[in-house]
Amino acid sequence: MNQPVSPAPQAGRTAPPRRRTRNAARLRSAAPAPAAPQPREAAESVASDRPLMSWVLVTDDSGRTRPEARWI
Repeated sequence: MNQPVSPAPQAGRTAPPRRRTRNAARLRSAAPAPAAPQPREAAESVASDRPLMSWVLVTDDSGRTRPEARWI
């Protein structure tokens, strides 16, 4: 009832070596992690001789809202 199972046929060449994954290569590298971006300074805190322009929404007499440039 139990018959021996013959092994699968072997190919004439061996399998190519496995490549490293990107994560493994990244972990092995000695390069430091990139720095996180820093927030920009607020427009009010920047000291400048030039006037600064900002945009505000203005409502007219008919109730419509439109953008308008204002100099600070």
